[in-house]
Amino acid sequence: MEKIDFRQLAEADFQVVVIGLGPVGITLCNLLGSFGISVLGIDARDDVFALPRAIGMDHEVMRVFQGLGVADDIASVVGEYRDSEYRAADGTLLRRFISPARPHKLGWPAYLTFVQPPLERILRDKARNLPTVTIMTGVEMVSLDDPASPRLLIREIDTGDTMSVNATFVVGCDGGNSFVRRTLDIGFEDLVFDQPWLVIDVVLGDEEVNLPETNVQFCNPARPHTFVVLPGNLRRWEFMLLPGETAEMINQPERIWELLSPWLKPGQAEIWRSATYRFHALVAESWRKGNVFLAGDACHMTPPFLAQGMVQGIKDASNLGWKIARVLQGGPAKLLDTYEQERRPLVHKVISITKSLGEVICEIDQERAEARNAAMKALVAEGKGTVVRQSLFPPIADGAIGFASNGQPVPGAGEVCPQPRVVVGGKSILFDDVLGNDFVVIAKGLNITDPVRNQLTQLAIALFEFGVADGFEEEEDMFESWLSERGFRAIVVRPDRVIFGAISDESELTMLLEQLAGWAAYANDDHGRTTALGHRSRHSDRPHPASPRSPPT
Repeated sequence: MEKIDFRQLAEADFQVVVIGLGPVGITLCNLLGSFGISVLGIDARDDVFALPRAIGMDHEVMRVFQGLGVADDIASVVGEYRDSEYRAADGTLLRRFISPARPHKLGWPAYLTFVQPPLERILRDKARNLPTVTIMTGVEMVSLDDPASPRLLIREIDTGDTMSVNATFVVGCDGGNSFVRRTLDIGFEDLVFDQPWLVIDVVLGDEEVNLPETNVQFCNPARPHTFVVLPGNLRRWEFMLLPGETAEMINQPERIWELLSPWLKPGQAEIWRSATYRFHALVAESWRKGNVFLAGDACHMTPPFLAQGMVQGIKDASNLGWKIARVLQGGPAKLLDTYEQERRPLVHKVISITKSLGEVICEIDQERAEARNAAMKALVAEGKGTVVRQSLFPPIADGAIGFASNGQPVPGAGEVCPQPRVVVGGKSILFDDVLGNDFVVIAKGLNITDPVRNQLTQLAIALFEFGVADGFEEEEDMFESWLSERGFRAIVVRPDRVIFGAISDESELTMLLEQLAGWAAYANDDHGRTTALGHRSRHSDRPHPASPRSPPT
């Protein structure tokens, strides 16, 4: 890809500048570009980092990629995440983490593995083809003036040339050592987890080897370690460093093969990458200063024991992207306050949960490990040793969601909207492909009167109905069952597929729409506009479907 002439952008103005083009930053560029926002994305590297780091994502992340139109492109580098088992040193099962069975609630397998370098290249290529997105690599930020009205000095690394760029908003997605965060003088809240580990990625050869079929956390106090099945012939091992060991001591070819010797010998696999990391549990004290935001590792670092690091970063991008776009297009500025309000408490809980699991895995005291094993074996014997991963994480509890008169979130608020498969034009597609990217109401079995339909029109909110003439029909009963089990007849859904609220009768819908008006309104709104967010009219109840994309089998 031909690089952009650095000098052509001197004194340029952008609506958003994204610093750092790892998975989080490049996803945010794509999201903003899909809303028609002018974006400059910069990264110090000329190309993506050539070795894998993150390896796990969930169905919400895959749904974001589906919305960006890259699901088919990344299919070859994505695979389903195997169940995970915690096993004692003698092999005894201590705990099993599983994913929900089909049909998939969000349209995709609940957890997936992936290969990071090709995934990032696909996302970069997608962003470069968006007309409002400019991607510049080999460029670094030198300074950032006045967060309330950001002006950046950026430098081309090869030439040393500098230029100034103005932005309405800046988002730092520049990793754990974030220059943006340090420039803003924002510190971390330390949740007190600091463990050094060696990570080894291998490419298996043609010779058949006897490896676990599942992912395994080996809770062995002699040396806690992890095995993960990756797409194709890729496999990962992670080994905790013991007291007195250093990265230099353990990250040596002879030592690596010694650690792998219970499973592999040289000649059976190729070492693709080995690196040492310190696993931390940190949350930035603030995620915003003025019009400058932080996302991904720049504002939180998560131990890897539930594969939540990149997952939570992509969810940052999904949460922040539509809010920035809406504000830039005339929406209420208070939306931007809800980014940290929604995400920080949730991420704090996710990191705390992951940290607690890490403390179980990382126990190296023999006596405490035996007590841990006894307690966990007892739970297995009682039938309580199997956990659904998704049950661990709470919904959004505050922010741009619906609230009841008692101040508590209304039912369903903050959860993620299910995504059924539907038939449109004789083709089976995932429901998001017809929803567009604005607020919507999805209903089944709710009698909606003309006044409420007029209210929806006034708010430019599309209505999608199941089980009515000319309505939608799902292939399976997943969505209908989900509604029925919870007594819901409709849900109000945000652009990021988070449920604003669920209702059982029309009066509740009217109440939610009155609340939603405060978040959905545009300055100087008139109904002559062609679009609210995104590229198509929101005045049509039946948008044209996108090309169908199917999840992996």
